[in-house]
Amino acid sequence: MEDLFRPFVGFKDIRLVHKEPRHSSDRAYVLCFVEFSDAKCALTAMEALQEYRFDERKPDAAVLNIKFARFPFRPAAAPHDDRRRITLH
Repeated sequence: MEDLFRPFVGFKDIRLVHKEPRHSSDRAYVLCFVEFSDAKCALTAMEALQEYRFDERKPDAAVLNIKFARFPFRPAAAPHDDRRRITLH
């Protein structure tokens, strides 16, 4: 994942969180948190990689679903402002 985001201006850090299924019928999944220097840099990466398909040859290949971890346009004084961080599902 880091190789996808590192080329974008403002890239700072990436963190993967492995989530176990809550129910026996669910599947495990991974959340990926990517931090950028500012919201504009994060938005550029998000727009470029939204619905990125990991294997173009497979129609059922995993696709990135990217969103801001928190609402990106909060006032600067908002507590816990994470508008520089995007989340991948």
